[in-house]
Parts: sequence; C-alpha cells; structure tokens
Amino acid sequence: MLARWRPGGRIGWSSLPLHPVGIAAVPVLFLFAQNAEQQVTLAPLWAPLGLALAGSVAALLVFSVLFRDRLRGALAASLVLALFFTYGHAWNLLGSPTDGRGWLAVAYAALGVIGLVVIWRGRRWVRPATGFLNLAVTLLVAFNVVRIGDFALGSIGPDQPASVPPPIAIGQPARKPDIYYIILDRYAGPQTLERVYGYDNEPFLTALEDRGFAIARDAWANYFKTALSVASSLSMEYLDADALTADEPSSFGPVFGMLRGHLAVPETLKALGYDYVHLGNYWEPTATNVDADVSLRFQDASEFGAAVRSTTALSLLSPPQQPDDDPETAEFPELARDTTLYAFDRLEEAAGRAGPTFVFAHILVPHPPYVFDADGSMPTEQERRERPETAEYVHQLEWANGRVLQAIDHLLDVPSGQEPIIILQADEGPWPPAFSRDQKHFQWLDATPDEIAWKFGILNALYLPGTDAEAAGVTARLSPVNEFRVVFDAFFGADLPLLPDVTYLSPDYDHLYDFVPYTR
Repeated sequence: MLARWRPGGRIGWSSLPLHPVGIAAVPVLFLFAQNAEQQVTLAPLWAPLGLALAGSVAALLVFSVLFRDRLRGALAASLVLALFFTYGHAWNLLGSPTDGRGWLAVAYAALGVIGLVVIWRGRRWVRPATGFLNLAVTLLVAFNVVRIGDFALGSIGPDQPASVPPPIAIGQPARKPDIYYIILDRYAGPQTLERVYGYDNEPFLTALEDRGFAIARDAWANYFKTALSVASSLSMEYLDADALTADEPSSFGPVFGMLRGHLAVPETLKALGYDYVHLGNYWEPTATNVDADVSLRFQDASEFGAAVRSTTALSLLSPPQQPDDDPETAEFPELARDTTLYAFDRLEEAAGRAGPTFVFAHILVPHPPYVFDADGSMPTEQERRERPETAEYVHQLEWANGRVLQAIDHLLDVPSGQEPIIILQADEGPWPPAFSRDQKHFQWLDATPDEIAWKFGILNALYLPGTDAEAAGVTARLSPVNEFRVVFDAFFGADLPLLPDVTYLSPDYDHLYDFVPYTR
C-alpha cells in the first residue's frame, strides 16, 4: 500500500514529494532565462513549461504506485526526469558524432536502471535526500523565476508601444494593388555569391527581370541584424538611436518590441483600407504584429519550444542540426523545413483574398539550417558533414530560387491591370566566419571590406506594375529603407523624398545602437 501521512503528524521538507515538479521546471525556466534576450513576450514559455509540469506529475503518480511509496516514487520520478531533461545537454557537451547518439542513450538507460534499483532498496537516506532535493530545486526555481521576472519587467518590448506613428497623408487612389513584402533571410547579393560561394546567380536575376522585376544589383542592407533592418524598412526611416537606448542601451528588447508594434507602412496601408496578412515563422520578433488582421504561423511554431525539445531525450527522434556558421544556436531541421514550406504555400493562397491585401512574409531561407537540397529533398546528416557550409548554402539557395519563381508566377497569374506590387529582398547577408565564431563580440568597425561586403550585400528586387522603375527611384544601390517610399510615391501619390542609401555599422552587441555610417 502507498505510505500515508499520520493524522496530526508534522509535514516538512523531508516528507513532501515536491522535487519532481521542480526537476522538470528548472530546465525549461533556465533555458528561457538564458535566452531571454531573444524573446519578445513570455508566451513561448508557457506551453513547454506546462508540458514539463504535467509530465512530472504523471511520473510522480506512476512511480509512487510502482514503488508503493510516495517518497521513493518521487525520487525515481526525479531521476527519470533528470535523465530525460539532460540528455540533449550531455550530447552537446560530449560533441560526439551523430551515429554515437544511440550509445549515449544506452549509457543513460543503464544509469537509470542502476539508479532505480538503488532507490528501490533505499531506506534510511530517502527522507534526507527528499528534504535536500526539495530545498535545492526550490532555490533553483526561485533563482530562474527572478531572472525571467526581471527581464519581463524591464526588457521585453511591449506589443503596443505608447507612440503610434500616424499614417502617411495619402489620398484614396483609384487602384489599390495587393502588396507582397517578401523577406528571404540572409540572401546574399550577386557579388558575394560570385566571390565567396563561386555561384553565378545571374540566371535567377534574369528570370526575375523577364517577369518585370527591377533589380538593385548592388544593394546593401542598412543594418547588420534582421530586427534592425526590418524595423527600419517598415518605418521608412533610419532608426532613432536615442529612442532605442533610452532604457536599454545594449539590448535587442526595444527593437524587438518595435517590430511587434505599430509601424508606418502597415499603419498607412490599413488607413487606405488594406487587410494586413502577417506570415511569421518560429523567430519570435517577426512571429506576429499588433496591426495584423490575419497572423499565419506553422502550427504555432516556437523556436523556444524546439530548443527545449533539443535538450531532452526527444532529440533522439529528431537530432538538431548545428550549422557551421551559427555555432551558438541549435537549429531544428524539421521545424525549419515545415515552416518554410508552409510559408510559401500560405503566400500563394493569399493571392485569392478579396479586397486590397498587404502581405508580410519573413521566410527563413537560405538562412540555415540547411534542410533543402537543390531538388527540394532534405540532405542527410552524412551529406551535411561531407559538404562545406558554402556548398550547403548554395544548394538551399538554388531550391529557394525555384520556389520563389513558382510563387511569383502564381501571384502574377491575374488579369491584366490587377498585377500586385512585389518587394523581394533580404534583410541581411550571410555571416562571415569571424562573425559566426563570436557574433556578440565581433568588432564591425575593425572588419575588413570583404567581411562587410559579405555581410551587407543583399538580394533586392521590385515588381512595380505599369511603372517606370528607374523614374520611380529604383537604382542599383537602392536600400530597404527607401523601398516603400518608392511604392507610396509611385502608386499612391505620396511625396516622400528618398533618403540617402546608407549602411550603418554597429560596433558590437554591447553597442547595438551606436550607428556608424560606412562609406564604400
């Protein structure tokens, strides 16, 4: 029979089987606290934490029944939970080849069996161990909750900033074409592809031109990171460093909050009667936006949820890829692949919506992980190990080129006079090796011209139906900050002068907003 508390007996740390709940909660809380700067809200935390807590209660009940004792059952549950939640960390610490993952699982299983036998036979030490574990996990939970609470109170950007940019004063135009703003993450410019990757992207650029696109062949990003670039593009202004550093001079929090909040481009289009379809991904800062009428995201994909799975024994089912150019970030192949395929499918479906529609689509290719060969198949782990990172990038880019053209052909398959506006661009270029090795401390002001060109050269193409692109302001060096200025001037009669096309370097992560203009 299960052990019971005696009526009137004292209940203390050594008699309450609480530690399994803490054992399950701590890994999730710790991982979130460690990566809080990459979050925008606490929302990604709740699902993994809820599942972990539910699993801990289930394990406690099962082992209490099996061991016919609540305290030894709790110790057994904590052992199994600890092994489950540390497997991925142990794997990463060992840095073993993929084909050795099973051997680590065998070692963990053996350790679990030995531990369960010891607990089954345990007697005198069970209560002291229970008290110690209760105290230890309580302190660990409290420590991580304080860290998360501190970040939530001081660093997470608000979903709705206090200041809402007013819509640009534009009269109602006779025609309101659909507008597609498609960001292909880390898509390099043609010069970088030729010089670094040995790849001639001219056939793709020519195919775009054949469809009516104007190509800014020497375009550079305005900033070195996605959040900065996209926030600037959708504001049609260079970022206000003083405003962003008012509270957090070295945090991405303010610009992450800016991305999720009100921005000039969607505010103006909504004032004109546009529906706003936001096609996000598993990266939280662009997962949604406060102004979106429709937010689409693959099965509520969460990068944090995938990160939690990668640190547990569930990683046996889907080992995470560790791309060569991003060593500090675990990547998740199935999630990345499914999210990308979903994004392209939803992008095409948006063409069937009634009324004028603005579609924002942030698609994470050719950004790693490299989950597409040129033919669309998924490369094996062996293929990835045998090929250099540059080859992996090119394979994924070739697939992306074909899929983009397919989507564009679908969007342009409309009656004459109803063609949409399409902006196809990258937010940033690929990462030079030195930046990949230590992105937080890399000194951009000391970078070589080749490294800067590698990072900032981007794809940039515009489809402006019935408009002379050159007369509208499209030049070889047109940068993202000016693209919606071109669109609003050419199609909606706005009077927005084009800003100088400037690339700003941030010295490093500790000086994100110390923007220094770069002359090339």
